Amino acid sequence: MKIINLLLVAVLFPVLLLAQPIGHREKYDISKDKVLYTVGYSHLDSEWNWDYPFTINVCIKNIMTENFHLFEKYPDYVYNFTGSRRYEMMKEYYPEMYKKVVDYIHQGRWYVSGSSVDEGEVNISSSESLIRQVLYGNDFFKKEFGVVSQDYMLPDCFGFLANVPSIWHHCGLLGFSTQKLTWHSAVGIPFNVGVWNGPDGKGIIAALNATSYTSGVGPRLDKDSGWEERLKDDQSKYGILFDYRYYGVGDQGGAPRERDVKNAIGSLNNKDSKFKVVLTSSDQMYKDITPEIRKKLPVYSGDLLLTDHSAGSMTSQAFMKKMNRKNELLAGTAEQLATLADWSGVASYPKEKLNKSWDLLLGCQFHDILPGTSIPKAYEYAWNDEFVAANGFAEVLHNSVSRISEQLNTEGKGRSLVVYNPVAFNRKGIVSAEMTFDPLPAHIQVFDGKGKILPSQIIDREGNKLKFIFEANTPSMGLSVFHVRESAKGYTKASGLSVSEHSIENAYYKVTFDDKGDMTSIFDKKAAKEMLSKPAQLEFLHEAPTIYPAWNMDWKDRKNAPVGYMNEAPSFRIVEKGNVRVALEIKRQGRNSKITQIISLADGEAGKIIEVSNKVDWQSKGVSLKAAFPLSVSNEMATYNIGVGTIQRSTNNSKKYEVPSKKWFDLTDQSGDYGVSILEDCKYGSDKPDNNTLRLTLLYTPETNGNCDYQNTQDWGEQEF
Repeated sequence: MKIINLLLVAVLFPVLLLAQPIGHREKYDISKDKVLYTVGYSHLDSEWNWDYPFTINVCIKNIMTENFHLFEKYPDYVYNFTGSRRYEMMKEYYPEMYKKVVDYIHQGRWYVSGSSVDEGEVNISSSESLIRQVLYGNDFFKKEFGVVSQDYMLPDCFGFLANVPSIWHHCGLLGFSTQKLTWHSAVGIPFNVGVWNGPDGKGIIAALNATSYTSGVGPRLDKDSGWEERLKDDQSKYGILFDYRYYGVGDQGGAPRERDVKNAIGSLNNKDSKFKVVLTSSDQMYKDITPEIRKKLPVYSGDLLLTDHSAGSMTSQAFMKKMNRKNELLAGTAEQLATLADWSGVASYPKEKLNKSWDLLLGCQFHDILPGTSIPKAYEYAWNDEFVAANGFAEVLHNSVSRISEQLNTEGKGRSLVVYNPVAFNRKGIVSAEMTFDPLPAHIQVFDGKGKILPSQIIDREGNKLKFIFEANTPSMGLSVFHVRESAKGYTKASGLSVSEHSIENAYYKVTFDDKGDMTSIFDKKAAKEMLSKPAQLEFLHEAPTIYPAWNMDWKDRKNAPVGYMNEAPSFRIVEKGNVRVALEIKRQGRNSKITQIISLADGEAGKIIEVSNKVDWQSKGVSLKAAFPLSVSNEMATYNIGVGTIQRSTNNSKKYEVPSKKWFDLTDQSGDYGVSILEDCKYGSDKPDNNTLRLTLLYTPETNGNCDYQNTQDWGEQEF
């Protein structure tokens, strides 16, 4: 279903290229004329230093009333606004005013821009989410207004991963614009207008220096010496005669200042112009660029990360990021099962429920919400949206798997248990389950559909509930039936698992801990190789950003040694000792915080991963908590998963000292013969202080120094990951 929807959008785009009327635009030919595309816009942070009620009651209303005034007074004025979710707010809360918006869109004076549900961030959201931003955003625009946008507009975002141009290209978009690289880009600004390519060599036209979205327009912009010089520079370097800029206001919406509108219009159709000013939509330039002109454009591939407004946002508001990841995974599983149920004829595909849940999730990916930079009140609304979305996805999943299970052959001795594998390959791993018994049996045994007994282990008994695990083979995106039988004895076949208060071991690894609870050795038994060069520790790093605390981490802090370790008052307890899994609990403290870690190793294929479950009572200030892994392999370059493809990045330097990744990153030695991967379930930021150390950032509560002081206790409380 996802592929079909995506293809439909891609096919529809070319048909709608000319759907937005040109309006009162000066005639021009960018192969001959010097042209400055001038995009009138107002930036609205859906939530930031305010919450949704303020956005709806004040900002959304002002956007309409202020622009209506300008439309009526200045016939040549045109305006751009993004985010289908914000248009939905207009429609729901101001239906009569919304009708005027629709009319101005049809007149070609109000442009829907950006293609997305909201101006979402792009470093944390999954590739699926980025695709759905476009799918849902433009689907709304097409149904409501009969038009779509051809660009992704992100004037304000906290860096841009190298994968996004590939994603946007395959969504059928033509262009992208931002002004954020002026906020200390790690690679500078590669060009004003050019082509940004992704990992697969596919990309989009990008306006990477679109000027501030609060820029003003002086008298006779068409004779402005600064822009005249910039256009000359574009021509001398690349042989192109055009450039791109924003003007407007932010961050509470409204409309561009009237004096700027007046000056912009006064720059049209003058005989003594140095260049032509075109007041237009955010995507018009990309439509005008022919294949021949595109060949002249400079090309860039890679990340566009920032050293300001970036590093801290990969970790701030940990629970928000956890809910985002869990909902993205839940959504995928729910859709798979709903598709299977529909194909099987046992349940209709719940399109509306899935779409509404996705719309809420996509709204929560707004570039001040998911990065963790909004006020605390804003998160009460965002968390609510996440939970409503989760309930929607869970209802779809539960209904679908229930209906499918009714069609499965569950006959067999004992109680039947249906297991679904959501990943796209056959999988042998550990299944966790909970069943109710009255009374609780002394032991259980688990059998597959062919009657083969499987390794199983009881984990916990509470009331009449029994928690247990077992090894299972499951097909790709498929369901399997297992049978659980009460028994006088459990699974008794010996395994290679062992555990003590300072070590755990299986067929693949022996992991050893010292008296402080630090991991001192991971010995790879198959490769006969030690994986650590020195103990893996939980490090506290001092964090005192000069400005913008939740957004930033500073190189002045990052280049320094840790200020402490989470290694005080250690205690050790064996919590699992069976033939399926062994686990060791280690409790420690540091800087007013406490952590409980359960380190586990499984038998069989699942034992290739050392799993560390964490529960933190976080009460620390002015620090980040990092899990540091000094490895025996060494390489200046590490590999980071970015969702669509991977990217290699070097050891820390002043321009790049905290980087984003999704689900895993890896350090492999220079020979390529041996490597170690760090996997995470909801953590996105990491760094690499030297050629053999990887550090995953777990939590972040910076000093605020009078800036956004509510952030000096951010993420205090219990955190689990």
